[in-house]
Amino acid sequence: MRILVARLKSFRRFYLRKRADFERWKIRFSRESRLRLISLRRRTAHFLSSPFRSRPSILIAPTNSANQGALWSSALRRYGISSQSLRISGDPSAEWFTSDLSLTRNEWLEFPVRQKLADEIARSNEIVLIESLRPILRLLNAKDGRPAVAEDIELLLQMGKRVGIIFHGSDIRDPKSHAARNPYSPFHLESPELEQLVSRREENVRLLPFLREKKIPLFVTTQDLLIDLPDAQWLPVTIDFERFHQVAINSPIFAKTEQKLRVLFLPSRGWLKSADLIEPVLIKLRDEGVIDYHSYLVTGQSLKHSEVPAAMAQADLVIDQFLGVIGVFPIEALAAGRLVMSYLPPEAGEVPIINITPETLESEIRRVALERPIPEAGVEYAKQWHDGTESALAIAEVFGFKI
Repeated sequence: MRILVARLKSFRRFYLRKRADFERWKIRFSRESRLRLISLRRRTAHFLSSPFRSRPSILIAPTNSANQGALWSSALRRYGISSQSLRISGDPSAEWFTSDLSLTRNEWLEFPVRQKLADEIARSNEIVLIESLRPILRLLNAKDGRPAVAEDIELLLQMGKRVGIIFHGSDIRDPKSHAARNPYSPFHLESPELEQLVSRREENVRLLPFLREKKIPLFVTTQDLLIDLPDAQWLPVTIDFERFHQVAINSPIFAKTEQKLRVLFLPSRGWLKSADLIEPVLIKLRDEGVIDYHSYLVTGQSLKHSEVPAAMAQADLVIDQFLGVIGVFPIEALAAGRLVMSYLPPEAGEVPIINITPETLESEIRRVALERPIPEAGVEYAKQWHDGTESALAIAEVFGFKI
């Protein structure tokens, strides 16, 4: 009788495990099918959309945040669109990325340089995409008290240019709203960094009525920002897919079964990227011998972006953050064939990562260290949505030209 009961229990565990596997497969299949359908609809609608308009010349300026301006321009050029990125930099020696065009802050402060830039835009560009509402020209010196970027926009419109605004994240995200819906938000605690974000965001929000009055299209780079700007268009972040995919090809994860689980956590800003919640767990598991982890925060080291692929090649698992935003770094990790953990609320969209909270982080790392699951769908997702194609389509759709 005991043997029969034991076998029944074993069969029940087997059945429940297989049913759970089947449910996970259904969810993954449904998610991937929906993503493909959305992309197919978008591409078909774009192809069938009417009247063909001549292909414009585009300028994306002036921040090149996370190299996005340069990568969007590169994606547009692949489709025969003349596009360049411009970066106005306070400290070029500290830059991780290279724009198509660049000016130092001191160069830009010289009025003849800005006048020359305005003349070049007047001659060469039909569309100007302004990042984070930062000024590009500042020719009128905001004599009526408005921000310089508002006068830039007025001037560009008078030139006959079409203008769009791109928000990258903290430049428009509402910290109070974020903290209200995300229990792990870094915006729950007051800090000088938060005060700066709030101040900058409020400046931009004050310009929204002006932008809407002028019918200036708005873009946001992550889907959660559509909560703050529901009338905006999602402009997916773009990565250098081929470069990071080479990591997946040349350095597959779990290559040596006897190795500890290799973990990479590389926050650009510790306070914003949940370092206070993640770092202690990683150090604990490292000290227990569960994982192999090198702390860049403790050592004070930093990596240039050009060094990130090599760092990913030495990792099996990449930890992102609890901000609830899927930005450039985790998508690069997906393209590199790594397992990725991050907090994924509904507004972040559907992404093939391991969804974690501060309460489940340790147990999920232990599970991965034991089970060593092979990532599924990550590379395909990164290519489908973030190799630049969808971004170029989004810009073309808003401004009414074909690629």
